[in-house]
Amino acid sequence: MDKRGQACEGSATASNLAALTEMLRQQNQFLLSATVVSENKEPAAIQAEQAPRQTRVGRRHPVSDGDVAIVNNQLSLMIRSAIPILDALSTVTTQQSNPVLREALQSVTDAVRGGSSLTAAFGRHPEIFDNVYMSLLEAGEASGTLPKMLERIGSYLEFKVGVRTRIRSAMIYPSVVMGTAFLVVLGLIIFILPTFAEVFEQFDAPLPPMTKMLLWLSGTLRAHWLLWVGGVGAAIFGARAWLRAESNRLVLHTLMLTFPIVGSVTRCIVLARVMRILGELLGANVPILKSLELSEATAGNVVIAQVIRRMRDEVEAGKQLWPSLAASDYIPEMVAHVVAGAEKSGRLPEALAFVADYYQREVDVALHNFFAALEPVFVVFLGIAIGGIAISMLIPIFQLGGVVQ
Repeated sequence: MDKRGQACEGSATASNLAALTEMLRQQNQFLLSATVVSENKEPAAIQAEQAPRQTRVGRRHPVSDGDVAIVNNQLSLMIRSAIPILDALSTVTTQQSNPVLREALQSVTDAVRGGSSLTAAFGRHPEIFDNVYMSLLEAGEASGTLPKMLERIGSYLEFKVGVRTRIRSAMIYPSVVMGTAFLVVLGLIIFILPTFAEVFEQFDAPLPPMTKMLLWLSGTLRAHWLLWVGGVGAAIFGARAWLRAESNRLVLHTLMLTFPIVGSVTRCIVLARVMRILGELLGANVPILKSLELSEATAGNVVIAQVIRRMRDEVEAGKQLWPSLAASDYIPEMVAHVVAGAEKSGRLPEALAFVADYYQREVDVALHNFFAALEPVFVVFLGIAIGGIAISMLIPIFQLGGVVQ
């Protein structure tokens, strides 16, 4: 491959594979594979796939999609600027502050310098570079359009980071409100209610059922807090174990798609993700069956994944994509019509990108509507929780006042 990322073929004489790689590097070329021809003209295909062992992502230094996007965009910029691939990889590696990603990039650089293909070198780190990334990279390397494909990869990663950032930003306010409400209620139950309990015991007056329940809850939380913590942990572990079964995830994901307001948010996020990935893969000339398989694996929703699985089965049977979309209750009719028209015109990747852009914009609207509807619910919940505790304590105090009189 030359410095512009274009695939090329030729013959050269060298003592060994390392010498051939170095000779081509000096000519601003990159060795993808080589066939050694012996003196008796018997070929033996050799590909340098020896690379350092797979890097393990540590918990202290996780590699985010944002980190990978920055690395990818830097590589794309340097390769488009006619910088040799090895020099580009070395530069990106030295500039990387994340030690785990730096180790992985150093591994990639060493493998490429030893004659490995770019796809094989990156493929040794699946915990950092996912299947969609690898499929796009492989397509770009095989077709000689690596710079263009790195740009597509950058678009895909920026979409992933953008959606996640939007969701996290939108979740800040409700998380703060819910966290504050929880801490206030917990503080009242653990620290304030015991003082009232001492007063009630002195007068030995009858207490309302709600007051008795709160005092019991306060006593058990203070006396057996380890059991409560263990119970919460067991509940979380049990929920995760329950969600491991696809049938259980199907139930949850169906509810997420059909529940009012939440369903609109979920549908926009999932469709934007699926259409973006499928459009990028098809635009990179990745085979349609493999594109559908990767889209299914990254859908993030079992219901939509099943729709994509049916699409793949229909394509294997020689049919079109749009009937499976039209037959699903969870895919908007507009999407099926756009895909049907795109299949007839032969502009499917562009149409999928258009649909992805549309739903990406709709994510912001859906999130705004969701939290606008949720805000009064938070206020009512907080008022009921704190007001209920206050009333439960005040009623016995008023009764005690009558007893004393």
